[in-house]
Amino acid sequence: MSENNILVAVDNLKKYFPITGGMWGRQVGTVKAVDGVTFAIQAGETLGLVGESGCGKSTTGRAILLLHEPTSGRVTFDGEDLTKLSSSEVRKLRPKMQMIFQDPYASLNPRHNVGKIVGEPLVINGVMKKGSQEYKDKVAELLKLVGLDPGYVRRFPHEFSGGQRQRIGIARALSLHPSFIVCDEPISALDVSIQAQVVNLLQDLQEQMGLTYLFIAHDLSMVKHISHRIAVMYLGRLMELAGRIELFEDPLHPYTQSLNSAVPVPNPRLERQRKSFILKGDPPSPANPPPGCVFHTRCPLAINECTTRVPEFREMRPGHFVACHLADEAGSSKIPEQTVLASVVD
Repeated sequence: MSENNILVAVDNLKKYFPITGGMWGRQVGTVKAVDGVTFAIQAGETLGLVGESGCGKSTTGRAILLLHEPTSGRVTFDGEDLTKLSSSEVRKLRPKMQMIFQDPYASLNPRHNVGKIVGEPLVINGVMKKGSQEYKDKVAELLKLVGLDPGYVRRFPHEFSGGQRQRIGIARALSLHPSFIVCDEPISALDVSIQAQVVNLLQDLQEQMGLTYLFIAHDLSMVKHISHRIAVMYLGRLMELAGRIELFEDPLHPYTQSLNSAVPVPNPRLERQRKSFILKGDPPSPANPPPGCVFHTRCPLAINECTTRVPEFREMRPGHFVACHLADEAGSSKIPEQTVLASVVD
């Protein structure tokens, strides 16, 4: 990866939330939602971020945009360390960094029509005057860009389907010509038949406008389709990061291998022959993560060292990072067959 072409860099990012309780609301604990995440995204690239629900994916995206103030760590955007900027300086950079939200039903104001929803960022940022011909032309252009009829400007969100609402959200995110967009599970609330349309739209827009994406999702097959590289997250930490082909064909971390085994194969015969690696138990609470490797309580390969020492997130191959004490063994021998079968039976 060329350092000169890096648009977004995250270095040891942490975001902790206090747990309060009692009559006086005293802090009784801490949720380590994001706990030391490091990665970089090149301009024009899509980095997929995957993991189970509650692993900290969305919090990571929001912390990068400073919608959640990071507890510690650095977030660099286009050479600027966002964590050291004042609020006014961050607001000046805000048009370049936008977000597409997960729920197209909750992210659009039901009292505003489509024209106001899409055009409001232009007015708030002083780009155009509301009601001007330039403003109207721009809103119409944005609706066309995402495949909607410009005549919809006077309609309200409840008059649209889920897929159409998400297109409105995408048009709003594009209104200020951003260079970086966090896509926070933008297809999870949509019908399967609509998901591919939205993903293809995002890819087309990326080619047309040179956009850079952080694509957050738990659907591995869709992430593989849209991403150039994929990062795997578990309980607030990164487990593995690699190119999309290498991550699927030769994963080094047992958790990544288990996620891969859950992706259905579109060939019934191969699907029947394939062995599934099903993890036992549930993820621990981020309020009380286990010591050492946070995955060791569910890992079939865990050794004593995994229970006491946090694995380093290191580069095992060019561009392939993993946090596992047994990465060499896991990468060469994979999960032993007897372990897979035992996991299925359990």
